[in-house]
Amino acid sequence: MKVKKREILFYLSYICFFVSLFLGDVYETSIILVVQRLLRIAAYGIIVLQIFGSKLKSKEWIKLLLLLIITLVFGIYTRDLYWSILIIFIYASKNINLENILKLSIIILFSAMICVLCACSVGLLPDVLTARNSSSLDNFVRHSFGFYHSNVLPLIVLYLELYYVLLEKEKAKSSVILVGVGIHVVLFIFCNSRNAFLLAVLFSVLIFGEKYIGTNRKIKKVFYLITKYMVPFLSIFSFSMLFLLLRGGIWDVVDSAFSGRFRLGIYKMRRIGIHLINIMSNEEFKSDYVMHANGTMLDTVVLDNGYLYIILRYGILLILFYFLVSFILSKKAKGNMYVLIVLLSVFAMNFIDNDLVDYLFLPFILIAFNNSQLLEEVDSGNRKRSVKWGISWKKLV
Repeated sequence: MKVKKREILFYLSYICFFVSLFLGDVYETSIILVVQRLLRIAAYGIIVLQIFGSKLKSKEWIKLLLLLIITLVFGIYTRDLYWSILIIFIYASKNINLENILKLSIIILFSAMICVLCACSVGLLPDVLTARNSSSLDNFVRHSFGFYHSNVLPLIVLYLELYYVLLEKEKAKSSVILVGVGIHVVLFIFCNSRNAFLLAVLFSVLIFGEKYIGTNRKIKKVFYLITKYMVPFLSIFSFSMLFLLLRGGIWDVVDSAFSGRFRLGIYKMRRIGIHLINIMSNEEFKSDYVMHANGTMLDTVVLDNGYLYIILRYGILLILFYFLVSFILSKKAKGNMYVLIVLLSVFAMNFIDNDLVDYLFLPFILIAFNNSQLLEEVDSGNRKRSVKWGISWKKLV
């Protein structure tokens, strides 16, 4: 990974920011909270130095300052500087080599994951047992392995695969995808993260289908249109479920299939309301004290749906930013089936998890506004391949 001198500050700030956000998924301890805060302060300071040394045109400086003023005012009321820092990162990364960003993301994520697993194995971090249904003790069999929840580790492994395919595209090795499938099977046994497992299997099937069979231009166009409008559709559907679920019937079945995510969303919506722009602190958003349908009192309601999280936490207008990101990414990836599959998986993943304002989705935001051609077209249209299992093992590795 070749690094230019003018890019060093950006990579340092990116590492600090990425790791600080990653620590939010680790089981919370006093030491981790201190390290997380120090890393964020370091990231903020370094990225500000980087942006002042970047070669932005006068119009770009004006736009940056206007966006910073808006997001800083928003941050003062919400005590959340994420949007201001995100704006600076977007402008600072416009001419940065995105391949390096993806490689760095893979290195950080893999290394941090191994560190957490090692810390858990020696007892520095607890292996918290979580449940899909807290009303039954038999459900407390889902291991977290040092993370705050059992869903985190399977999703991290899947994101590592997504980064890898996004980086390599048609050069991605089948052996790596197969190893990923094997890991997901093991994680499913211990973590029992059913939605993440099904999504990982679907992702692998689509990649193998493109690699060994191929797709014609009509199918690719369908994938492109689905990818382009998937975020708006999932956002509207997620928001609609908060009202459809009140009718019961089939909507109760849908909610049960997704582990009651939407019912929790109803509790959150009733407490904080619906706003175009929601001005409230993180502490106010996290504290709930509501009665669950099973009779248990909840002091914290976690929204495991990225679209609902943005709508309720920040307001309806903020979800439009992600509409824009999805449109830009889809347009850039229009001719590349591998990237379209990755984007589809990412957008679907945020239907069962909340990564839109977290480290895992950060590279995709930077890619959307970067000037590089990382998502260049791969002409796989009208291509067909027959799979001959007797001689395909060389291609497999």
